[in-house]
Amino acid sequence: MMLSQRRSLLLNARQSGFTLITAIFLLVVVATLSVYMLNLRSVQQATLVYGVQGARAMQAARTGIEWGIFQTIPKAGCPGTGCACPAASTNFTAQGPAIDAFRITVTCVRSAGHFEGLVEIATFRLTATAETGVYGTLDYVSRQLQATISESPP
Repeated sequence: MMLSQRRSLLLNARQSGFTLITAIFLLVVVATLSVYMLNLRSVQQATLVYGVQGARAMQAARTGIEWGIFQTIPKAGCPGTGCACPAASTNFTAQGPAIDAFRITVTCVRSAGHFEGLVEIATFRLTATAETGVYGTLDYVSRQLQATISESPP
């Protein structure tokens, strides 16, 4: 064999090893990017689900507040009939496709009334808590709203 042929074979052998290292490096980079993108997708999906559940919980709590107001103030108004809190603590499950999984607790506290002239006007503090899932787990969602209402003066 001639010297130039040997040199050519030796150079080819060195270059084929370099190609293998480059291919392995590219495979590792592509695999790492793929894992990162899958992880990012699952985090985004979980964030979306938690956001939707939070909005549903807020609407369920709002339903509880509206129910409490309806129970506290009769349709005829308070003067003469008198406003009164519903039961000390009321638990119910709302019916509706978006909020049917939530447990809603409504509490009402009548505070000492204030006087306008000789007329006492009562004030009521309503608290509605909507929750679903088991406390301490990832699927637990809870929202609480409070409202203060009072009798209209005669």
